[in-house]
Amino acid sequence: MAAKKKARRAAPRKVSKAKATKARRKVVTKAKATKVKRRVVRKAKVAKVRRKVARKAAKSRSTATSRRVAAVKAAARKAPARTRAAVKKAVNKLPPSAKRALRKADRNLKSAEKSIAKVVKSAKKKASKTAAQAGSMVNAAQASAEKQATSMLDSAKEMAAKVSETVQSAVGNLVPGEK
Repeated sequence: MAAKKKARRAAPRKVSKAKATKARRKVVTKAKATKVKRRVVRKAKVAKVRRKVARKAAKSRSTATSRRVAAVKAAARKAPARTRAAVKKAVNKLPPSAKRALRKADRNLKSAEKSIAKVVKSAKKKASKTAAQAGSMVNAAQASAEKQATSMLDSAKEMAAKVSETVQSAVGNLVPGEK
């Protein structure tokens, strides 16, 4: 609605209809453009925040190796300007094959970090599974031990009862006159 009002204001009075329409169209397209621009800016902000969160998460789960690499890179950034310039110059002067090798080494390092993280993760998983299995085995052993103990106690009670009956009958046989 506001765009139409602007168009009416922008369109000068006492002009042909064609010119007024052209002016109105111009204002409307400008309004649309600003709306689109705002949307793009908003999306960019959201993406920036997401990237920041992802970076933070990646930092928190980083390995010792990656932390060391980051420390070296940070030290390189904090180095004096002359040193940084000298390093940059040396890197730029490297032959293409050496540059390729450098890039490949960087990629290899990253892939090695990833594989190490995977191995650690799987090892943790296996360890937790093994612990769970060990726990269930212990429970089973405990249950069987309890069963055996109760059965042995029952048989011992029965034997004690039989022995006491036998002793009573023997005593009864030895003592005359009591029956």
